[in-house]
Amino acid sequence: MQHLLIIEDDAGKRAVSLQADSGSIGRDVSNSIVLHSQEVSRQHAILLRVTRPGEDDYGFRIIDGNLQGKPSTNGLFINGRRCSAHNLRHGDEIVFGANVKMRYHTATEDVEWLLSGSAEAAKYMETLIATPVDPGLVAESDKQYDDATMARLASFPELFSHPIIEISLAGELIYLNPAAVSQFPTIHMAKLSHPILDGAIDTVKAQQQQRFVRNVAVGSQIFEQSFHYIPQSELIRCYLVDITDRKQAECELQTLHDGLEVQVKERTTQLLATTERLKQEQRALQSSYATNRALLNAIPDPMFRISSHGQFVNFSAPNHHTLPFVVADCLHRGLVDILPDNVAVAMQQHIDRVLVTGDIEILDFPLRAGGGERHFEARIVSSDAQEVIVIIRDITKRKQAETEIRNTLERERELNEMKTRFVSMTSHEFRTPLTTILSSAELLEHYGEQWERAKQHQYLKKVQTAATHMTELLNDVLLINKVEAGRMEFNPQPLVLNEFCQEIIEELQITTDRHSLELRSQLANHPHQVDRKLMRHILTNLLANAINYSPSGGEILISLDSMGEHIQLRVQDPGIGIPPEAHATLFDSFVRGPNVATISGTGLGLAIVKKSVALHQGQISFESTVGQGTTFIVTLPQIESEPALR
Repeated sequence: MQHLLIIEDDAGKRAVSLQADSGSIGRDVSNSIVLHSQEVSRQHAILLRVTRPGEDDYGFRIIDGNLQGKPSTNGLFINGRRCSAHNLRHGDEIVFGANVKMRYHTATEDVEWLLSGSAEAAKYMETLIATPVDPGLVAESDKQYDDATMARLASFPELFSHPIIEISLAGELIYLNPAAVSQFPTIHMAKLSHPILDGAIDTVKAQQQQRFVRNVAVGSQIFEQSFHYIPQSELIRCYLVDITDRKQAECELQTLHDGLEVQVKERTTQLLATTERLKQEQRALQSSYATNRALLNAIPDPMFRISSHGQFVNFSAPNHHTLPFVVADCLHRGLVDILPDNVAVAMQQHIDRVLVTGDIEILDFPLRAGGGERHFEARIVSSDAQEVIVIIRDITKRKQAETEIRNTLERERELNEMKTRFVSMTSHEFRTPLTTILSSAELLEHYGEQWERAKQHQYLKKVQTAATHMTELLNDVLLINKVEAGRMEFNPQPLVLNEFCQEIIEELQITTDRHSLELRSQLANHPHQVDRKLMRHILTNLLANAINYSPSGGEILISLDSMGEHIQLRVQDPGIGIPPEAHATLFDSFVRGPNVATISGTGLGLAIVKKSVALHQGQISFESTVGQGTTFIVTLPQIESEPALR
């Protein structure tokens, strides 16, 4: 007998063959059967294979909700009635939403043919889908098990702390739960020769019963094996329990028993002494218990007992007001019901590791609280094989302090780097004009009276130019200091940018006869709200760089354009270009490109430009090709001034 589900959803129609013992149904891709529709919950239902009583066959039971027992949003409707659980029968129609449904069928047809996608198979499936639901197929009103019990049975092998192994009658290793994989890491290689499986198939075949128990030794360990033969699937399921300690205790007890009659008087005396010692130990244990209880009561942080399944069992929360949820609402609810999904998943993973390793796990996580975000630390320790204790502490202040320390260290590192670059820059950039001043002054002192007035004026001009250059350097240093300290002011006022840019160009054109500066403007001749001083910094620095890094005879183009709600200023030069490795740090203070060679500069101009643009709420970018030139693009908000009253 073949078991099929014929599915209709947003992805179309398809058939699925049911073979596994259990599985999940929902829209999340982690499900065994994925339904393509937003009407379906992430984990909508559980599908379990169940043995039919009195029959040599099996069927399937569908249960609403996920493995934690949380029901789906839209529920299950089977043959027109809402159900929480139902044993599926041939012809049952299961509805998950308005556009999502499936039919359950038992068939004798070739499954591979039904799943082939051929036209005949598709036509057959259409016939099955179109078959009206038998009014006699009503949904079950009673349940053999409640939802929580069925969910536990579905996930039991994976969560069970003892090893579970399944093999076929043909000797194939079918399934190992995580405990079996951990306990017997070499079983996949050894297979039936492994002590755990050695002789298992022969024993099952020789036994008239479907269940039997035996003991087996693996190294120094002794296990009690419970074998269960499942004829429907021709599987042998083996449950193992480590009874090494028990066997050792039994041997020791037998030894004591053998010598008991000979040593009865001596043992009686010892028993009395032992009894007294136990009383003392009991009193000590009671004292220790009271001490531990007092210590636990003294801990101000909320503590929770949580099961291996992620369910809150109990709590002690004297300082619970620090948590962004009501502690009393947690009882008998799961992590996913109280915490955000990502935090719940992470905490469940830590709980699983603690139950396996016995180590303490620490989890840091943020939670929204009071309109803001707070940080918490969860310390997870094992209580027993099925429970952990979770202590939650608010560490928001600690996180803030750590962030402030990191930021302070980063600022200090940046300041140290800036100091280093400043020293390097000043030692280089100030040396040249100082040398010029000193040498010109010495020449004027010794030969000034012998020179003609024109030559005297030439050297005085050199001194003047060098002093002016040093003044500009100092002004840039003072300006960048104001920028870094956040003291640079923004004072917008009406300014006709066409006229202003032309003034700057004429000023700079006087200082150079090696370059041609040209302004092209598509901007209306209206005043705009900008800071005049900052605009001068932007334009003069960009033009100065274009002049310094362009060859003689090059044309430098300045353009102004209106771009809807923005003004765009472009400065284009035919210069040396900017290497790709310098792009990331181009706007940093005291940083210069690797290809500037002996061209003088401080590395401050572009840093000043970027800050001036930022104060205008604008943006700056660039396009550059090494050896061909660079274009800087400044985009500013376009705010026109109201015309003055006359």
